[in-house]
Amino acid sequence: MLEIRDVHFSYNGLPVLRGLSLSVGPGELVGVVGPNGAGKTTLLRLIAGVLAPSSGHVLVSGLDLRSVRPAERARMVAAVPQSAQVPRGFSVLDVVLMGRNPHLGLLQWEGKRDLQIAASAMEQMGIAGLAERQATELSGGEQQRVVVAMALAQEAPVLLLDEPTSNLDLAHQQRVMELVREMCRERDGAVMVSMHDLTLAGQSCDRLVMLAEGRVWAEGVPGEVLTAESIRKVYGVDVVVAQHPQSGGPVVLPAATH
Repeated sequence: MLEIRDVHFSYNGLPVLRGLSLSVGPGELVGVVGPNGAGKTTLLRLIAGVLAPSSGHVLVSGLDLRSVRPAERARMVAAVPQSAQVPRGFSVLDVVLMGRNPHLGLLQWEGKRDLQIAASAMEQMGIAGLAERQATELSGGEQQRVVVAMALAQEAPVLLLDEPTSNLDLAHQQRVMELVREMCRERDGAVMVSMHDLTLAGQSCDRLVMLAEGRVWAEGVPGEVLTAESIRKVYGVDVVVAQHPQSGGPVVLPAATH
């Protein structure tokens, strides 16, 4: 459903992505991990259309995104940026309904179905009781959930999330990732999520892509990618990788310093 083919990108002549290729299939949740500066956020911005690749192609369902109009792209790809901020002067419901804009015609108002979709997204994110509140009055974690709900309301087949759990407590971190997995399965969509929390990534994602210096260093199921050796080489830190007693997935722990 989502395919990145030999993508290169540079900032002011400085290479950030160097011939990167990967794909995400229908119903698949793929996590992108790697140290700061590895190119994770840049990759998501390229897919979302905020940036354009120096060369290479980004395709959704076989269509090169450079060949489609912005409104059509918005119906194909929904994105939750890192540390997203909600607009001032709008209620939570208003912000979530903004996710329906790509599906509306010129000067068209939201209808009953749009309101139902927005209400469902808020219910899923646990913010239905905040619908009439001013979005800017909420805590950082609540605002993060509002932005995720807006992306869910967009109903795009491809969903991009850049550190979606960074401002959330433990319970809501788990809920957001569970919800994303459910959406993958129910809608047969493709989800790519950038994460710093390696343990959460290992427990939540079907497959991981580890980036280093703008290239794919490792790719595969979490247990194959999150090894002590790969983390030492890419992150430059010694860790212990254990097995979760329930899921069997990798748990990454810092090595003892004494």
